[in-house]
Amino acid sequence: MPCLDRFRKFIGAASLIARFCACDMFDETYTMFNPLFMVLLGFLAIYTVCFVYTIYDGFVTNQDWTIILQCLTIGAMALQAISKYACYYIHRTTLRKVVKYLDEIYGEYQDRGARYEYALKKSLQKIMKCSKITGIIYFTSLAGLIVSPFIYMLITGKRELTLIALIPGIDPKETVGYFIHTGFHSAIISFAGVGFFASEIVMFSIFLHVLLHRDILMEKFHDLNEATAKPDVPAARTRDLLNDIIAWHQKYNLFVKYIEELFSGVIFVHVTTSCASICSTLFCIVLKVWPFAPVLLLLNTSMYAYCGFGQLLATTNDDVTRMIYEVCIWYRLEVKEQKMILLMLRKSQYAVELTVGKIMPLNFNTALQLSKGIYTYLMVLINFLE
Repeated sequence: MPCLDRFRKFIGAASLIARFCACDMFDETYTMFNPLFMVLLGFLAIYTVCFVYTIYDGFVTNQDWTIILQCLTIGAMALQAISKYACYYIHRTTLRKVVKYLDEIYGEYQDRGARYEYALKKSLQKIMKCSKITGIIYFTSLAGLIVSPFIYMLITGKRELTLIALIPGIDPKETVGYFIHTGFHSAIISFAGVGFFASEIVMFSIFLHVLLHRDILMEKFHDLNEATAKPDVPAARTRDLLNDIIAWHQKYNLFVKYIEELFSGVIFVHVTTSCASICSTLFCIVLKVWPFAPVLLLLNTSMYAYCGFGQLLATTNDDVTRMIYEVCIWYRLEVKEQKMILLMLRKSQYAVELTVGKIMPLNFNTALQLSKGIYTYLMVLINFLE
């Protein structure tokens, strides 16, 4: 199958998954005021009422302060879902523009030769691989959350709820009430899981193409080097290849800016709420008040994947800078062309990088610092109890 058809098929699959959650931003006719989204808002309102009632019943009626920690974990993930929808909806025009731009790249470069076609295939393979790994992690965790109450009940004989959301007027301690709550929670988990997976697919389908831009730039430099190695190649041909490289580098910088515009808000909310959620989940595990907290901890660790995305972009920017100086045999060019390479090299040293709310860079070092902060916060809470 041609690379362009494979890319369109992947975008179509991502669009289908997003449509299930009433958030198909790829569709140019999409509007917030559609029947499915109205139903979604209705369920969100019901869940909000149950959520508030749970806090009142646990903290006010039963004097159980740990219910705040459990609700903070779930509330943080709900805030992530809302922020992702809001960011994608606000920037839906940019999202469609980027997808159209990528579609044009696949259409143009799949016929430019074996090396460019290989770069396109490698990009698609990475996207598919990341999507499959994400799908396995998400749906394995969600399946664990759904079946864990029944396994726990068979082993211990105790009835525990997966989520913290009590339905007013229905007692979860009774058999019928317990199964009603379990079914309600299972529906929430299933729908939320598909929604989170859809948002990650959107990010994968866009973000990982920075590697494709880098690889295509590499091939363009190879074409330029081959041209400058042949004495019979006209100077105009060399100049055209160099202009094409400069134009492609500008496209790369513009693409990175689009990524920052699309995902900066999502990254800030996701990383900050994940820190709070991980702290609360770990504390619930230490206090042994929530048997299913370890499964939720697995879902919360996506914060480190986001930091990995930031590190990937920073590494790619470094690769592009190194490529301009090391791969390009610039000393074969004329002095005027060498100056053009120098300007491109300077521009590459100030490439856009992802940050967490303009406060700290998004990379592995930030992930390490956040882990230290979570550990410190957890120790403070434990010492406070003692």
